[in-house]
Amino acid sequence: MKIVIYIIYIILITNLNASATDEQRKLFEENCNDGKSISCYNMGLMYEHGDGVDKDNEKALSFYIKACDKNYFTSCSKAAVLYEEGQGIKKDMKEAFKLYTKACGGEDGFGCHNLAVYYSKKETQAMKNISLGLYDKACDNGYAPSCIYLGRMYRDSKSLTHDYQMAKEKFNLACEANNYLGCKELRILEESGY
Repeated sequence: MKIVIYIIYIILITNLNASATDEQRKLFEENCNDGKSISCYNMGLMYEHGDGVDKDNEKALSFYIKACDKNYFTSCSKAAVLYEEGQGIKKDMKEAFKLYTKACGGEDGFGCHNLAVYYSKKETQAMKNISLGLYDKACDNGYAPSCIYLGRMYRDSKSLTHDYQMAKEKFNLACEANNYLGCKELRILEESGY
């Protein structure tokens, strides 16, 4: 008898959660249609992850683009990732690059980081310099993986002059962003006497 009651309880709770998600979806959709970019972004997340709706990257992309068009820059990066990965939509690196550029222009660290990765793959030193500037901008905007990358560049690179103080500063920024690896790299550098 206890098992039957428990199963009924689980079914009721599951249905209550599903209806709450449906209400959230309706509210987000209404607010998105009223021009609220965060609601468009949230709709994109719901469709991308199948949270309360069927997973649909095309719909996710359309909502991310709506939010991006309203200068919600995190949404620009999310749309760029969908274009870059091409899962459920046509892969389009030019569109991804354009969206990462917009995101970075809006101080989105993730967007700057992805632009930096793109430029770092180019052969010319000028492109590599652009890449370093973008990694720095991503780090300054709180994207810890860029801070770690820069810290390692200043510590280990053969193409840059070693600057242990700058490496320490970048690792510290990552650590302050609660990134375990940044804290570990900082500790190793400090234990090495720098």
